[in-house]
Amino acid sequence: MKNILYASWLLLLFVCLSACNLSEKNRQYGVEGDTELQNSYWILLSLQDQQFEDNPETSTAYIRFEADDNELRGYTGCNRLMGRYSLNNGSLQLTNLGTTRAMCPIIEQENLLMAVLEKADSYRIAGDVLTLFHQKKAVATFRAGSEPNMPEGR
Repeated sequence: MKNILYASWLLLLFVCLSACNLSEKNRQYGVEGDTELQNSYWILLSLQDQQFEDNPETSTAYIRFEADDNELRGYTGCNRLMGRYSLNNGSLQLTNLGTTRAMCPIIEQENLLMAVLEKADSYRIAGDVLTLFHQKKAVATFRAGSEPNMPEGR
């Protein structure tokens, strides 16, 4: 009887440890992380190895994956961003992307952001950093944050 009880405890411990390890691997590849990806504000840090600092003359670029309707919303630093997304085991597809058309001094950043988003095919979340990939190469990084201040009328 003592051996059965001991074996049961060992089995329970093994199952718990295995579940924790699997959960971490799933989170690393976006499987379980889908809910973490959604409904968070992701503030732009870099695009294709170009770093972006907060600039007082422009607003912060960000994206947000809305869970209820699979809509992508955001801001390029100049114009509002909208589109649709789909997730499947860590793969990501962004479609129907578009922006409003206000003139701004950082249109190159907006154009690069749109090009990167259009070709993103997967993602990974590590802590509070979201990385978007195209063919397994990192093309953009974002950090989780609070809702950025938006300029009036954009």
